[in-house]
Amino acid sequence: MYKRVLLFGDSQTELGSNARGGWVSSIAARFCRQVDITNRGLSGYNTAWASTHFKSIIPNYTGYYFDMAVVWFGCNDAVGVGQPQHVPLPEYETNLTLIVCELMNMGILPRNILVLTPPTVDEEEIEKHFPGSRNNDTLRKYADAALRVATSRNCPSADLFAAFQARSDESLFTDGLHLSPIGNEIVRGVVEEFVKERVGAVIPCPDWKELAKI
Repeated sequence: MYKRVLLFGDSQTELGSNARGGWVSSIAARFCRQVDITNRGLSGYNTAWASTHFKSIIPNYTGYYFDMAVVWFGCNDAVGVGQPQHVPLPEYETNLTLIVCELMNMGILPRNILVLTPPTVDEEEIEKHFPGSRNNDTLRKYADAALRVATSRNCPSADLFAAFQARSDESLFTDGLHLSPIGNEIVRGVVEEFVKERVGAVIPCPDWKELAKI
């Protein structure tokens, strides 16, 4: 059986399906003979909308299940107070916990749910495209909250804020917020390792040379 992987997040996930260097596309290509990828990245979404509409976004069809999930929210929750996407930090933590619990209720084991923190932003560049929207001091707090949620539910996590901060001298974004090819590569590496550990080297279908008996 092919393993099924759910990717649930905002535009950072949705745009990951871009053919040119998107992290979702890269994961799908890397494991194309081992897993089925479902991308439920929803541009503009925060955890309030994602948790409220969870069951309509990810219907729990009878007989259908996911083996793994990657959850990545926070970039929109962390916008400034008064902006429509803003979610206060305590509510973000509660909403993210609800999302993780919904995934667990679908039968996904905690060890198979990867929680990603929001990454940094390029504060100079983001002001040109989304003025007054986000800053790294606030995003660090939301990243810490995401890590707390993962720990409280015994789920693995990845601190993308720290990973991006460590490479802040590189061109990680296209507009200060959304990922460049280098930024996508950072996320790809994290998620690929998570999936690889859970699928191993088993390939459900035989190689064509086996079928041809070569």
